[in-house]
Amino acid sequence: MFYFKSNTFMILAGSVDMHNNSNKILVRTSKRIMVPFNREKIVKSLIKETGIDKEVANEVAFKVEVEIRHMDLEFLSAPLIREIVNVKLLERQLEEARKRYTRVGLPVADVERIIFGNHKYSKENANLQQNPETVHKLIADNVIREYSLLRIIPTKLGDLHMKGAIHIHDLDYFPTRPFCLSHDARFFFKNGFIADGTGTHTAVAGPAKRAEVALLHALKVLQASQVNCGGGQGLHNFNLFIAPYLRGMDYDGVKQIAQTMFFELGEMYVARGGQTVFSSVSIEPGIPKTYADIPAIGPEGKIVGVYSDYEEENRRFFDAIMDVAMKGDYIGKPFNFPKLEIRIKPEWIDKYEEEYMLSAKLAAKFGTPYFFNAGAPYMPGEMVCTQCCRFYMQHQSWNDEEDLLRGTLRGGVIQNTTVNLPQCAYEANGDDDRLFEEIRQRMDAARDVSFIKINEMKKRLIEGSLPFLSQPVDDKLHKVKWYDYDYNGGGLRVKTKYSRTLPGTPYLEVEKQGITIGMVGLNETLKVHVGDEIHENLYAWRFGLKIIGYMRDIVDDYAKETGASFGLVQSPAESCATRLAQIDLNRYGSRAVVQGDPSKMENDLLSVYYTNSSHVNVAAGIPLGKRMTVESSFHPLFSGGTIMHIFLGEAYPDAEALWKLTKYITTKTLTGYFAYTKDMTICRGCKRTHFGLLDRCPNCGAENELLEHWSRVTGYYQEISGWNAGKKKELVNRHRYNVIEKIKEEIKVNV
Repeated sequence: MFYFKSNTFMILAGSVDMHNNSNKILVRTSKRIMVPFNREKIVKSLIKETGIDKEVANEVAFKVEVEIRHMDLEFLSAPLIREIVNVKLLERQLEEARKRYTRVGLPVADVERIIFGNHKYSKENANLQQNPETVHKLIADNVIREYSLLRIIPTKLGDLHMKGAIHIHDLDYFPTRPFCLSHDARFFFKNGFIADGTGTHTAVAGPAKRAEVALLHALKVLQASQVNCGGGQGLHNFNLFIAPYLRGMDYDGVKQIAQTMFFELGEMYVARGGQTVFSSVSIEPGIPKTYADIPAIGPEGKIVGVYSDYEEENRRFFDAIMDVAMKGDYIGKPFNFPKLEIRIKPEWIDKYEEEYMLSAKLAAKFGTPYFFNAGAPYMPGEMVCTQCCRFYMQHQSWNDEEDLLRGTLRGGVIQNTTVNLPQCAYEANGDDDRLFEEIRQRMDAARDVSFIKINEMKKRLIEGSLPFLSQPVDDKLHKVKWYDYDYNGGGLRVKTKYSRTLPGTPYLEVEKQGITIGMVGLNETLKVHVGDEIHENLYAWRFGLKIIGYMRDIVDDYAKETGASFGLVQSPAESCATRLAQIDLNRYGSRAVVQGDPSKMENDLLSVYYTNSSHVNVAAGIPLGKRMTVESSFHPLFSGGTIMHIFLGEAYPDAEALWKLTKYITTKTLTGYFAYTKDMTICRGCKRTHFGLLDRCPNCGAENELLEHWSRVTGYYQEISGWNAGKKKELVNRHRYNVIEKIKEEIKVNV
């Protein structure tokens, strides 16, 4: 037995000679090789990764070696050594060093669950299928989420996410990708297409000469951008911009172009870990005034008149898209993607009623189109892009005539963060002032999270880690500024400033991207705070409007104070509506007001949820007219996106009645964006699609695993088996309307 002594510590080392080669210990390293254990490597890594001084690093490393040699291990890995080091750091109360030195990853059991049955493991995104790419995505997602909360997001902000005060969306992409993006196809029609942004790893294509190639270039833009983004990808005004390529083509040829669009986007199974590109295509039957006299880009990238010259081609492509969508795919089921977003303007309703009637027929059959009320009095003109599940914002360069002319009107959202409103009510205990203060604190946290994300995206652009989004749109010098921040719970403070000049304006201008803050559970908040749900009491409804108006004022203040494009949004909340409800149920017990069934659990999630954003309780059996009036009254208060869902109970609703209802919604209510949702059963036995959630195929009698049930989860259709527990319960609770019976009476209800 001997003692090792320095001027700062003394360690009892026992009788083992730590310098005897016969006691050599081999370590399995992360580089997949075996090397002899060497204490000095711990010392060097501690100094490099944590910044502690050499003397402390030596002491910690020596204690670790003593621990390891006393264990007499047959198997020693680098992760195990790191765990022991972290224990020794904690023993010295070096928590910050431990945080920097810790290892992110998954237990072996969790990895096995993902590899051998990931469809039972993750329900955060119903668009995921069990396949090898999904396995890699789910494993990587867990690592990057953990890393984001450990190293990118300050601990106090990360704790707010963990406690459910806020929900930071797409943590798995937080340090690496922006959220969603809307594209102007004209830029690529004029300049050609480079999938990787540089041409180093992919072929370089020049401007398209034919309609088929122009279409493929536009669709590949969505695919390439999806590699660089975490959220949906959209093409705005698409039928207009491709119209010049369709001149001289007969209707069958135009229809073939539309069919190619659906099948390409429906079969590009390459996005974000093995899923189709989450795509949106915005179309309209008329020529927007903004684009009427803008030079039109045609074959070979040449100017071929102005866009008002192509009204006929624009309408024919709109009609062709409707025709193809009505037929569905080879087995008759609807296309999941692209999401069709139909723009309606009051002045177009009579002129293009034939085209709009086609969209109503499509809604009656499949429920697939989304309707954007571009004529709503609060909408900021024609320069609005719509995409994802409900996002709509002005193009990031809507007031830049140069961008309008050169075809670089990009738009989208860089980060979305959701405020848990019911938790604010639990903490307020009926005190109005406290309630609004709780909301304010959470919104300030969401603002700070957004600026951290913006900062990270600037770094990724400078590093070249977003190659498609880094490609220049001009040859102007572009200065990028980013910072090192300090955060003490009271807001971000700039510690160090950096800047670098790029040789051209990047395709993604981070500063012009939208930043959205949303909410979940206004309905439950009102139940807790005033005693009634939104639809149950006029005072509750008005108080709900007061809350959302307060939040809108705050995001407007953020925009004025910082110059950033903040918007208030109705968060889609596919996963967070369930996650936040479960957190609050565990934390507040019987005080928590949630929807669903707390006694049932699936994949570690209770079958509970909060009502999305400012929606009326989906189970409320109120007249359709009242639901529309209540929900649409909130829409003018949102600057980042809304949606109203109308769940249909009829298997075959009358298309003419549905079009009358659509006209009523766009001209007589404040609704900005809406969709009709139908439930479907797809039989894999006889390849038929039926309507309603059936237990038995009415055509061939198939049951059980031969039947797939489909519906709209938040903003897109997908198989219900992939939904999380809360969303499945919400599906059961949805109150459905029979439009043909209700339209005459319910749109006239005095609310």
